[in-house]
Amino acid sequence: MTSRTEYEQRLGDRQQALEQLRKCEDQAANFRVFFFGVGLFCVWTILGSWQLPWVLLLLPIGLFLAAFVRHERLQRKRWDVEGAIQYYQRCLARLAGDWGEVGPMGEEFLDPTHLYAGDLDVFGPGSLFQLLGSPITPLGRRTLAQRLAPGPKAPLPSSDQILQWHNSVRALRDQVDLREELAVLGPAGPSQDKAPPQQTDDALHQWLSRASGLTAPWIRLLAYALGLLGIIALGFWFVTGSLSAIFVIVLIQLVFVYRLRHSLNSIKQHSEHAVVELRRIVRVLAALEKIPGEDVELQRLQNELIHDGLKASETIHRFERWVSQFENARHNIMIAPLAFVTMINIHFACAIDLWRSRHGHRVDRWFCAVGELETLLAFSQLHYENPEYCFPKIINDSPHFVATHLAHPLLHKDTAVANDVELSEDGRMLLVSGSNMSGKSTLLRSIGLNTVLAMAGAPVCAQHLKTSCLQVAAAMRMQDSLQTGTSHFLAELQRIRLVVEQASHAKRTGSAVLFLLDEILHGTNSHDRLVGARGVIRTLLETGAIGLVTTHDLALSNMLTELDGKARDVHFCDEWIEGKMTFDYRIHEGVVPKGNALSLMRLLGLEV
Repeated sequence: MTSRTEYEQRLGDRQQALEQLRKCEDQAANFRVFFFGVGLFCVWTILGSWQLPWVLLLLPIGLFLAAFVRHERLQRKRWDVEGAIQYYQRCLARLAGDWGEVGPMGEEFLDPTHLYAGDLDVFGPGSLFQLLGSPITPLGRRTLAQRLAPGPKAPLPSSDQILQWHNSVRALRDQVDLREELAVLGPAGPSQDKAPPQQTDDALHQWLSRASGLTAPWIRLLAYALGLLGIIALGFWFVTGSLSAIFVIVLIQLVFVYRLRHSLNSIKQHSEHAVVELRRIVRVLAALEKIPGEDVELQRLQNELIHDGLKASETIHRFERWVSQFENARHNIMIAPLAFVTMINIHFACAIDLWRSRHGHRVDRWFCAVGELETLLAFSQLHYENPEYCFPKIINDSPHFVATHLAHPLLHKDTAVANDVELSEDGRMLLVSGSNMSGKSTLLRSIGLNTVLAMAGAPVCAQHLKTSCLQVAAAMRMQDSLQTGTSHFLAELQRIRLVVEQASHAKRTGSAVLFLLDEILHGTNSHDRLVGARGVIRTLLETGAIGLVTTHDLALSNMLTELDGKARDVHFCDEWIEGKMTFDYRIHEGVVPKGNALSLMRLLGLEV
């Protein structure tokens, strides 16, 4: 069964389930109204001339509460089913190539100075991040972003690590139920268990990791003593009607609470918004903890979620209950006064801090494991929806990139044109010439994005790919800036300098760079462009880097004889058929025989 067939079948099943749930939910709502009316009738009979006993109210009250609970459960199930429907609609849209407006785009991770993220559409509308179907937790999205666009000084993963990721992605490929379960919990779904925007992931993470000072035993002992005195004072009030005792005790309690105000305020600052997010985290953890299989990497990550025989979901669920009870003791007008007099709110606050002191140091490990698992699930979804993609073979050798039928992963498979590409010791650079719109930039992005996927541990859009570990560095999409007074040409020079510096750094650390330079130095005159391009290319090749350079300046081809066979010419071409310009988007050997700029100008009515 193909992924499309599976998604369509599941979507149909969820839509049928939604119709049934809506009928049941309407029935439960009607029962609530009915039993509420019965209760009002009973009150009327009790207060009226019939003078029936009050115990008669117990039956309609009990039935009303049962109908209320059932209605709430059905509503939560409906939210989950609606979330699943949205998820499969997004999956089918992705398979149809209509995913450009669907899902998070990761724009918050886009760094204008990154060496390839902006050039290769890693983030933003229609990006690789968006295609992968973003993880649902903030840390999961951040982990995926770091895997796709690590910093320039971040070390490359080893070939063994990438192989482990490949095995994990294969093991997770058919876990459609798990991906659905997590998608339902995500912020894109209709579930109302969503954290408000005030509660950021970093703030929650830091709050869970650090206690605020309520762990001392004397605080709990004094709270027990004051709570006991408060209960005694309440009893004294009920027996004698005198408020003097409770007045004195409350004053002492106020002094005690004032002494703890800083620690209590630290808890209050986060607890109100943390309850909803903690419940979602518990459900996410519970789903990830039951991933089946014997994959080594998956088992390692799942072991990170267990301590002293307790699962992280159970441990955090206990913490969530304390926080929820603390919030209930603060805000429930029926409970808050009694909770204060008995000091129950202080006990809940102490339990929260005690949990943080015992388990806070494990939070980072738990969240990192969740981020890694969500990233692997994102790659497994790519593998499931594109079974024709291959897993690259990573070699520990000199800089190497050899691919057959390599295509752009962001283009729909029905329109993407595949090419064979080889970069190795026999030819470490391709100088790509060709007419406008013929596919030069698309080729560079195809190679760059597939290398990014390969280094991240994901399958790639190719029939076969063998590559060494490579750091991508691109100079393709430069923009001028009025604010900084940077011209387009200066922006290009600054980016090329960063590419060269990255290649030199890679050489010192024993790795290599894959450089992608589009229309190199096209913002200056022919002489300076030729001299400058020669120097840049020679410097990059001396660092051991491999890559591609596109140009419209065919004079650059003359320099290839100076490189002792380290580079070769390839080109894209076009044809005029019945007054229309057509492209085959395929790589051809040699220098492009002609350009199309004049033809395009004449086609637009310009007299040239």
